[in-house]
Amino acid sequence: MARRPVQRRVVQNTSRREYVFSQQALIHDVVAHYQEKLRRELATLQAEGLLNRTVDQIVDDFVARYTLGVPTLDKNAMAELPRQEIQMEVPRVSQNRVFSGPGPFFVPATLFTLRIPFSGDRNLLRYPASGFAGHIPAELGDDAVFLTYRAEKPDAEVIKREFDNQISRIETSLEFVRGPAQEWNNRLVFLIRPQVEKRYAQTQESHSIDLGYAKAPAPSPATAPPKCEAQRYEVFLSHAWEDKEAIARPLYEALTAAGVSVWFDEAVLKMGDSLRRKIDDGLARCNFGIIVISLSFLNKEWPQRELDGLVALEVQSGKTKILPIWHEVDKETLLRRSPTLADKVAGKSTEGIPALVQKILAVVR
Repeated sequence: MARRPVQRRVVQNTSRREYVFSQQALIHDVVAHYQEKLRRELATLQAEGLLNRTVDQIVDDFVARYTLGVPTLDKNAMAELPRQEIQMEVPRVSQNRVFSGPGPFFVPATLFTLRIPFSGDRNLLRYPASGFAGHIPAELGDDAVFLTYRAEKPDAEVIKREFDNQISRIETSLEFVRGPAQEWNNRLVFLIRPQVEKRYAQTQESHSIDLGYAKAPAPSPATAPPKCEAQRYEVFLSHAWEDKEAIARPLYEALTAAGVSVWFDEAVLKMGDSLRRKIDDGLARCNFGIIVISLSFLNKEWPQRELDGLVALEVQSGKTKILPIWHEVDKETLLRRSPTLADKVAGKSTEGIPALVQKILAVVR
């Protein structure tokens, strides 16, 4: 009977990962959502957007915004990330050994990670074509898919065969997604053009009527009635409370001094406020999200929820929204905990607050 090895400190991955085709909704649900959204937008076309453009220009704009671009894996650009030495959990009884005691049991192992860039709509890597595709253990990043393999005694042929199999399954699933997406793309012009032509003709006719009266000048911005809008913030500052004194509050104060509006918990929250409602409201009214990534951040629930909200905004807009700052954490740790975060260009707290502020200003301004 094998002796139980000396236990080592093992960092468990508590961060929330997103895997390809892991959503319960299907590509057909995505198409239905786009169709309803298109219907509502066409039904509320405003005259201002119709008078100074041709029908073809308006139709082309709609088609460009609603076309679904099925992702394509760029296998020519895929690359293996640095290998990591990890502790891998194993069962108490296996073919080669038996551990005594209650467990858990770990053995030294190597983590292999393959990064495969893709082009196209990231959203379409989230929704499968059917509910029977099966789980594919591939993590979805901003512009790449990550495949991982853990092995106590690595075998190159086995690892490569496993990676090739996962790549083939992803590409097969994308082909099934491609059919409904292409069918939707082919229908777009026929859905859009009749509605645009009808609204365009109505607008042109109503604005061509001459009643013979003098025309009043359009109100200038200075005389236009003010609109009551909820306050917007340029950045949302997400952090674990353990990092507040060391970096979060100094960064908030420096950004505020530089004229940046920042959603910061202790500056916004009041006694009796609903924490979740306030955070959701703050996320919805911010252009960018700064996340201070540390071990404390990765191990806590609320920062992870804030990150999930920022990721959702980034996916919806198709633009960069997340500005990460590494605080007392290295790339190797992030590669183990969350390759999607490790793949983003980040600032580091060791650069100092003034340098970080300049980097942030370069993006938000």
